[in-house]
Amino acid sequence: MIAAILRAQLLSMRWSAGVRSGANRGAIFSVLTGVIWYGLWAGAAAAACALALAASASQLHTYLPLAFLGICGYWQIIPVLSASMGAGLDMRKLLLYPVAHGKLFLVEILLRLITGAEMVMVLAGGAMGLLFNRAAGGWSGAPRLAAAVLIFVLFNLLLASGMRSLLERLLTRRKVREALSFFLLMLYVVPRVIMMQSGARPKSLSGMSTAAQALGFPWSAAARAAVPAAGQFEWLALLSLGGWTLIALWFGRTQFERNLRYDVVAAQATPLRAGVSRWQVWKDRLYRVPSLIWRDPLAAIIEKELRSLARTPRFRMVFIMGFTFGLMVWFPALVGRRAGHSAMGSPYFLIVVCVYALTLLGQVTYWNCFGFDRSAAVIYFAAPQPLRKTLVGKNIASLFFIYLEVLILSGVTMALRLSGGWRTVGETLLVVGVCSLYLLALGNISSVHYPRGLRPERVSQGGASGRFQGLIFMLYPLALLPVFLAYLARYAFQSEAVFAMGIAVAAILGGVLYGTAMESAASTAGRRREEILQELSKGEGPMVVE
Repeated sequence: MIAAILRAQLLSMRWSAGVRSGANRGAIFSVLTGVIWYGLWAGAAAAACALALAASASQLHTYLPLAFLGICGYWQIIPVLSASMGAGLDMRKLLLYPVAHGKLFLVEILLRLITGAEMVMVLAGGAMGLLFNRAAGGWSGAPRLAAAVLIFVLFNLLLASGMRSLLERLLTRRKVREALSFFLLMLYVVPRVIMMQSGARPKSLSGMSTAAQALGFPWSAAARAAVPAAGQFEWLALLSLGGWTLIALWFGRTQFERNLRYDVVAAQATPLRAGVSRWQVWKDRLYRVPSLIWRDPLAAIIEKELRSLARTPRFRMVFIMGFTFGLMVWFPALVGRRAGHSAMGSPYFLIVVCVYALTLLGQVTYWNCFGFDRSAAVIYFAAPQPLRKTLVGKNIASLFFIYLEVLILSGVTMALRLSGGWRTVGETLLVVGVCSLYLLALGNISSVHYPRGLRPERVSQGGASGRFQGLIFMLYPLALLPVFLAYLARYAFQSEAVFAMGIAVAAILGGVLYGTAMESAASTAGRRREEILQELSKGEGPMVVE
C-alpha cells in the first residue's frame, strides 16, 4: 500500500512532454538548494560529533539533556515558525479507497521523518561521537545508545504527527489562527520587554539546566539512557522514555483519526447572516477605493485581488505571521539595553522586521501571483486587456498589503519603544518601497516561468514552486544588495547625504529593472499561456508538500 501511494505521488509529479522547456533548469536549482541546505546541516552534524567526542563525563551529564531538549524543540516548533509543516497526506484523496487507517498513519509517520531529516543528521553525528568517546562507554555501550536514540526519534515522530494534525485543525478555524498567532507573540515578547524595561535579568540558567535534567522528561530520559551516570540504572531511563513514546503514540494516533473526520472546507465557511452589517459596508467602501484612483480594468483587477486575498485563509495566516513571528524571530537578535540609556531597540530593528514580513508575503503574492487563481487565470489571457495590466494590478494589491504590514509593525514597535521614532518609520517606508521594486520585478518573472496552483484552504502550503525555491535562494540576496550598499555607504562615510544618494540610485535601478521585467514577463506569458494554464490547473497527488 505504501509503495502504491508513493507511485501515485511520482506519477502526479511527472511532467508531460513539452509542458515546460525549462524543467531541467528548475530541477537543477532545486537540487542545488538541497545540496546547500543539507550541506549546512551535515556541518552541524560534524560539529555535534566533535563536541560529543571531546566532552568529559561530567559535561555529558550536564549538557546532553539540553542538547536533546534543543533537538526536540527544533523538531516541533520550527515548522510552526516557518508556516510550512512539511509533507503530509491529502485525506480527501485517500478515504475513497479501502485502506486501513493504521497504514495511513504509518505513512504519515514516515513523512514526519522526512520533515525532521536535519535533526536525524545531528543525532547521528552526536551518536557517532559518543561511540568513540570512552567517557560515554565507547563501543561497549552501542546497543544502549542505539536504543535511546531510536526511541527518542520515534517519540519525536509521533509527537510531530500529533502536533501537525492538531495545528491543521486549529489553523483552519476562523479567528482561531489569528488568536493563536497573537498569543504566541505575547508569550514570547512580553516577558522580554518587561525585563528590558525593568532591567531585571535571570541570575543564572542553573534552574533551567536542573529542570532539563529531571528524569521525568523525555529528553533527559534519552540522555540518561544514552550515557548513564555512575550508580544510575539505564533501564529506568529507557522505561521513562518508552512511557513518553506511548503517550506520543496515543496523542498522534487520536489526532490523526480526528483529522480523518474533519471537514476543512466547512470549518472555513463564512456563516450566513441576515442583512448587511456596518462593518461590511465599510469594507466594501475600502475595496472600491482603487476605482477612485485608476480606471477599469486596472481598478477592477486591484479590487478583485484585495477582496480575494483578504478572504484567503493562507494569505491571512502569512500576513499575521509577518507582524507576530517576525518580531519573535528578530527581537532577541537586534534589541538590547544600552548602559545609561532608556530601553530602546536597534535603529535597524523596524527595517529588518519589515523586510522579513516582505519576504513572507512573497510566497502568497508576488512570487506566484496566479497561484490562488488556479484554472480561473484563463480570464486574464482571454480578456481583451493586455496582460501587463493584470500584473500591474496584482503588484499594486501586493504593495497595499505590504505597506499595511509596515504600518502595523511601525505602530507595534513604537508602542513598545523599539523603534527610533518617526524618522525611522519614514526611512522604513522608503526602503521597503525600493526593495519592493526589485522583488516585484523578480516575482513577475517567476509567476510566468514557475507557476503553481495553490489551494486557499491549506493554511500551511508554500507559495512558490519547489523548483523555484533554489532560484529565490540565490537571487534574493542580490535583489537586496543595492539597498544594503546604501546602508554600507552611510556607515563608511557617516553621512546621511551619501545614504540618500545610494537609496536614490537603488530606486532608479529598481525602476529600470521593474520595467524591463514587466515587458519580459508579459511577452513570456503570451508565448507560454497554454503551459501556464496547464500548470495552474494541475492537481496534486495523495501527498501534499507544504
